[in-house]
Amino acid sequence: MLTASVKILKNAFLDALYPPKCAACGEFIPEAPPSPLPKFLCPDCLMDYTPAASPLCLKCGMPFVSPEGPDHLCGGCLEKKSRFNKARAAGVYDGPLRTAIHRLKYNQKTALAAPMGGMLEQAYLNHYGAGSADLAVPVPLHAKRLRQRGFNQALVLVKHWGRKNGQFPPVEAGALARVRWTQTQAGLKAKERAKNIRGAFAVVRPDLVRGKTVLLVDDVFTTGATANECAKALLKAGAKKVDVLTLAVVVR
Repeated sequence: MLTASVKILKNAFLDALYPPKCAACGEFIPEAPPSPLPKFLCPDCLMDYTPAASPLCLKCGMPFVSPEGPDHLCGGCLEKKSRFNKARAAGVYDGPLRTAIHRLKYNQKTALAAPMGGMLEQAYLNHYGAGSADLAVPVPLHAKRLRQRGFNQALVLVKHWGRKNGQFPPVEAGALARVRWTQTQAGLKAKERAKNIRGAFAVVRPDLVRGKTVLLVDDVFTTGATANECAKALLKAGAKKVDVLTLAVVVR
């Protein structure tokens, strides 16, 4: 049986050897002029891709069903207090984007990290702007989960930010740790998610976050329970502010 690391190397080699295929349907992607749209989806799947655009919740960044009206707080954010300042995402967690994220996370398709990371970069510039954060902190995995998967999907999306000539904040993957094993959040309701993740994170390098604006990075924003717990730990360690950026947001 191949280990996770060997699978990752094998998939990366094959993806580099053959022309790029759509991360959702598997069709070859034709060459196209530069575009802000995702580069890992074919034209047909792009038609089913929904960007996370206004009108959206001022706090959690969830787009509203109606395309009319200004940005405002959603019902969930009116009822609860979040520790993070605001959250924003590139697209809606549905259709081809959901499929692509699953292939990255669960099928070790790490070659998707580069084009999906480019999509995340554009979302950062659109929603926050260059220089708006002092450092980026990927949501960490527990050591056991990291051994099982072989990589942290949040980290591989931003691992090249340090080479971007100051447009993007430096990545500090060692600032925050997942100190308690938790069951997967998938399938849990909002209150169950909050209870499951409570106390699961701790800042192990407070010197890195003290007095800083932190950009917390993850793949999917669902109820905000994970982001809230991470922000709680970062603020307790002295961070000035915590913003959140994800590839996708779940429309609740």
